[in-house]
Amino acid sequence: MCLAQKQYFIGIITSVNSVIFSTGNWHKATHATEVCIEYDIDLIQKELEIDEIQSEDGEKIVIDKANKAFEILNQPVVVSDDSWSITGLNGFPGAYMKSMNHWLSVDDFLRLTEHLENRQIFMIGYLAYKDKDTIKVFRQKREAYLMKEAKGKGHASGSIISMKGDNGLSINEVYTSDTLHKDREVAKVWHEFADWYSRYTELSS
Repeated sequence: MCLAQKQYFIGIITSVNSVIFSTGNWHKATHATEVCIEYDIDLIQKELEIDEIQSEDGEKIVIDKANKAFEILNQPVVVSDDSWSITGLNGFPGAYMKSMNHWLSVDDFLRLTEHLENRQIFMIGYLAYKDKDTIKVFRQKREAYLMKEAKGKGHASGSIISMKGDNGLSINEVYTSDTLHKDREVAKVWHEFADWYSRYTELSS
């Protein structure tokens, strides 16, 4: 069990360098936790039931999530949201990949994309931090590509998407390997957050 999983459902801020990460996605919690440890930040994973707004604007979604999470917790919190853009499908599915993973199987994804010559896909990753005084948004665009066969077990999309820099492994394969996730391209936005948060808490302490 990874550190992020061990911290699951613990929701008490213990120091100025503690922050709650509201997510039920252990993939996200894994690389987020590895990064934050490097910056001496105690990242506490907690899953919240948040009614997300329907929007094509990822920044609006993540800001709304941060506001709702803070309203529930009344403690410093960071949330994330991703938008996926398949070039050959005119930007589909956008902010709705989580829903796609509920609706579609791996075979469905493969049938949907098997005809595509352009197999490029982009993920726009958003983080939003919220406390009683501040809201701060971080954004990162990451390149990936659609695989022609499924590899690894987990979310359907994670079996057919390989992120740039992951040596051809699917997302699901990466999270069952011994990869140091803090060094992956996908973790860069967390380094940006952690660097900012370290300086922010130092100024406010």
